[in-house]
Amino acid sequence: MRFKVISKSFVLFSVLFLLLVTGCLPAFARADQSSASSELASTQSKLVECFNAAKAAEEAGANISELTSTLNVAGSLFSQAELAYSSGNFSGAEALAVQSQNELGNFVSTASSLQHAAAQKQNIDFYLNFVASIVGTVAVIVGSFVVWALLKHKYARAGEK
Repeated sequence: MRFKVISKSFVLFSVLFLLLVTGCLPAFARADQSSASSELASTQSKLVECFNAAKAAEEAGANISELTSTLNVAGSLFSQAELAYSSGNFSGAEALAVQSQNELGNFVSTASSLQHAAAQKQNIDFYLNFVASIVGTVAVIVGSFVVWALLKHKYARAGEK
C-alpha cells in the first residue's frame, strides 16, 4: 500500500514538473529568440555602417582590398547566422552574429584612416602636378626667350659684317 502512495506521489510530482518545464520552455525559447533577433539586427546595422565606410574610402581613392576581404568574411558569418535563425537554432545564430561583429572590430576606423590617407595623397598629387606644370611652362617660355635673344644677337652681328 505504501508503495502505491509513493508511486502516485512520484507520478503526480513528475507530471507537475513536466507541465512546469514545458510551460517555461517557450518563454526561454522566446528570450533566446529575441536576443538572437536583436543581435542579428545589430550585426546587420554594423555591416551596413562598415560597407558605407568602405565605399567612402574607395571613392577617396584608397585601396580597399583588405577591407573587402573583411566584409566578405563578416557577411558570410552573418548569412550563416540568418540561416541558423531561420532554422530555429537561436543560440547558434546569436553566436555567429557575435563572431561577425567581432570580425568587424575596428573596421570603420581603418576605413576612415585609409580614406584620409587617400585624400591627402590626392591633394599632394594635385599640388605637385600644378606646380610642375607651372614650372614647366615658365621654363619653356624663359628658354624660348633666351634662344630668341641669342639668335637675334647672332644674326644682328652677322648683319654687321
